[in-house]
Amino acid sequence: MNDAWQRRLLLVAATWNIVGGITALLDPGKHFAQLFTTALDLTEPLQLFFFRCVWINVIAWGLAYLLAAFWAASRKAILVAGALGKAAYAAACFALFAGGIGTNGLFAAGVVDSLFAIFFFAAFLAQRARGALTAPATNG
Repeated sequence: MNDAWQRRLLLVAATWNIVGGITALLDPGKHFAQLFTTALDLTEPLQLFFFRCVWINVIAWGLAYLLAAFWAASRKAILVAGALGKAAYAAACFALFAGGIGTNGLFAAGVVDSLFAIFFFAAFLAQRARGALTAPATNG
C-alpha cells in the first residue's frame, strides 16, 4: 500500500471518527436508537460523563488519523495503535450485537472498524517493508 493510499485511508478513518463522534455528542438519543436496543440515562451525571468521554476520545483518535495522514513520521505508531483499537472496538460491537443489545447498525459499525483494522495493519506492514528496504545496512 503506497503513501497516497495510506493517506486516503487515514483521511477516511478521520472523517468516520470525527463525524461519528460529533453526531453522537450532538444527539445522544438518536445515536442510541440507531445502535442499541437499550438506552443510557443521560440525566445521570456519571453515565453522561462516560458517554461524553468515549465520544471525545473517538474524535481525538480521528484527529490523530488526520495528523498521521499529513505527518508521515507519526504514521507507523498511529497505524499500529489504530489497528488494535479498531479491532477491540469491533469485537465489542460484535459482542453487544450477539448479546441482543446492539442493532444491525452497531454490527455494521463493527464491520467497518474491522476493515479499518485490517487496512491499518496492512498499511503498517507496507511501511515496515519499505523501511526495511530503504534502511542502511549496519555492521554490528
